[in-house]
Amino acid sequence: MLASFIAIFALSEAGFQLGHRTGSVPEGKDPSWLLEASAFSLLALLVGFSFSMALGRYDARRGTFLREANAIATTFLRTQLLDAKTAAIVRSDLRAYVEERLDFARADAAPERRAEADRDSEALQRKMWSAAIRAAGKDPHSTMVPLFVAAVNDTINLSIEERTVLTNHIPDVVIVWLLLIALIAAGMMGYGYGKERRHAVVFKAVFAAMIALVFGLILDLDRPQRGLIRVNLASMQRVQQMMNAAPQQSP
Repeated sequence: MLASFIAIFALSEAGFQLGHRTGSVPEGKDPSWLLEASAFSLLALLVGFSFSMALGRYDARRGTFLREANAIATTFLRTQLLDAKTAAIVRSDLRAYVEERLDFARADAAPERRAEADRDSEALQRKMWSAAIRAAGKDPHSTMVPLFVAAVNDTINLSIEERTVLTNHIPDVVIVWLLLIALIAAGMMGYGYGKERRHAVVFKAVFAAMIALVFGLILDLDRPQRGLIRVNLASMQRVQQMMNAAPQQSP
């Protein structure tokens, strides 16, 4: 964010110097205002588009995380439909699994840690799915075990969905174009002030600060586990507390 502020302010100052050297032009005969107006219009369009994309991705992450927490809680509760030995094993796996899912969600800025949590999650998913298949095989006519199998299936599917939404960001080309248009708009604004022989340092600094803050807000929303805006993990943490509070029976 600081780098974008410096770059935008520097471009506005460079535009001012260029406009100042060019000299004033009689009113109504300087076409540069057309380019300045176009640059600001395009900047406003890109800011709105980028903010909408970032906010949509933030909402998708929050919703998917809540659904995954609910699916894990449902799976844990439905272990009561299994025999005591299998239920104890699956509950132990689920306690480890919810910890891995929390690690996965927290590790946005640490790719290696996220990959490790993902691998451990998949290993636990295979164990739980195998337990579900064995339970179904023991009693093919059961009307209760299929409910547990469906819950495990939902848990696995939502982990895939969460992986997708957590790694889905605004395309880099959109961010690059947003910054480029902001720099052009700043340069044209400085050029206009230079033609008028008005330095307007405060106005240029305020403009640079506003764009830098908006730029930072978009990136923060787009990567919600790195900056000030973060996806709330309370739903998964409550599930973890519920699991830990439940009686731990030996297999």
